[in-house]
Amino acid sequence: MRTHIHEVFNSIQGEGIYAGSRQVFVRFQGCGLRCNYCDSADARTRPPQCRVEKSPMSRDFRVVENPLDINILKGIIEDLWCPSAMHVSLTGGEPLLQSDFILELSDIVSHPLYLETNSAHPEMARALKDIIDVASCDIKLPEHEACEDYEGLLADELETVGVFCDCGAETFVKLILLPGTAAESIRRPVEGIADISRHIPLVLQPAAGKRRISDRALAEMQDLASGLLRDVRVIPQMHQAMGWL
Repeated sequence: MRTHIHEVFNSIQGEGIYAGSRQVFVRFQGCGLRCNYCDSADARTRPPQCRVEKSPMSRDFRVVENPLDINILKGIIEDLWCPSAMHVSLTGGEPLLQSDFILELSDIVSHPLYLETNSAHPEMARALKDIIDVASCDIKLPEHEACEDYEGLLADELETVGVFCDCGAETFVKLILLPGTAAESIRRPVEGIADISRHIPLVLQPAAGKRRISDRALAEMQDLASGLLRDVRVIPQMHQAMGWL
């Protein structure tokens, strides 16, 4: 089996509740959303080649042809695995669009799987629910301009969160906060998460850039969310500040 992969590398997770942990990242190509803050827009397309890091954290890459054979990818993952690695991070782009490939990959790769998803495809989440160890689920806000039908997107995202939470995967949600995001903008997503489980951790992540949301606004949002959820954290992106991939 083959699929299009953007890049494979070993790095330190820079987002969410596992920030600071080592992972082997498999960045899939293709995404149906168009978020205005996206920092991996190049992974939306399908270039003919895949970048593969030669050794862990070396930042030295070679190029292999796409689509990549699943057994070749397994070998690359094993070459990049290291004693401190915790997961294989399936990221993108949007990895759920490659659910058939990921299912087959899980049969030949024994390491824990960490899914980074935009949560827009609950039917594909169901296909993977029994093999994912950690689900990092984004929920978009209206100001992200991710698609034309925000109501439908929010419903799909919450359904995906519920799928992974119900199956026992370690599940947390990220909300990306733009400089102009107001507290009321996060209320409906937070209420939807709480309807699934008050124990789902929520990460409020200020968008990277020269301008960022104010400390007062962050505090207001954390207080609002903490009225409904047990674990609400403000965690900015680490990898851009540190220069990690």
